[in-house]
This record gives sequence, C-alpha cells and structure tokens, in this order.
Amino acid sequence: MCTFYEKHKESIQNLFFECANALRIWSWVRHIFPTYHFSNKDDLLSFIKSDGSPLVKLVKLVVITFSFWMIWCMRNYTHFQDKIEVSRAILVIKDLTCLVGNSSKTSMKNDMFDFNVLKFFCINTRTGKVLRPLPIR
Repeated sequence: MCTFYEKHKESIQNLFFECANALRIWSWVRHIFPTYHFSNKDDLLSFIKSDGSPLVKLVKLVVITFSFWMIWCMRNYTHFQDKIEVSRAILVIKDLTCLVGNSSKTSMKNDMFDFNVLKFFCINTRTGKVLRPLPIR
C-alpha cells in the first residue's frame, strides 16, 4: 500500500505521479514552467526535450531529477523514519538546482523566460557569445 496515505497500491505511477505529495511537487514545478503538465513519464520526457537555452535545459533536467529523488526520499523517510514535509523537499530541490546551475558553464538566451527561471533558482545569468553585426554591401 502507498506509504504516505495507504489508500492505493504502491506503484511507480502512483508514487511519482498520483500521490498527493508528488502532485504538490509537480504543481510547484508547473508554477515555474506553466505551459507543461506532468502526469506520466512521457510528459516529463517531452518537457526535458523541449526547446530552450542550454542553461534552462540543464535546469529542467536537474529539477525533474531532484524532484524524483525527493519524492523517493520522502517515501523512504516516511516508511522507515519520520515524515518529510513537501515544503522542505521543495526547498532542497531549489537549493540543489541553484548549486548545479551556478556550477555550470552553459549560457542562457537573452529572453525574459530564461531570465525569470534563472532568477527563481538564484542562478547567475550568463549570456551567450554576442555576435557582432557585419555590414553587407
């Protein structure tokens, strides 16, 4: 049975996509990336593969990876020790994403979406190489 609520049989789909704790984490991710929905692995794969600057693609991958990891940690702590609050799990995801993003050497696009995502995670903004216009005659 589900470790968190003991209402459903525990499965990968239930644990990572249907459980109330997972739904709260995916809702938080949707708050940052509002045009996406996360209800199964195919949604996540299309989200990760979607367009974006190298830095924002890295942030997306890191957020998804750490979200899965935190859902799994919450399950294990609840099962074997004590409960972890979802708000604490979200702070861990945000802090680890900031750490990875600031350690990366990849660059962002010069647009507001990239800027807002990076500022949300407190990642230093780094623009790509600016091309100098060439006069054509």
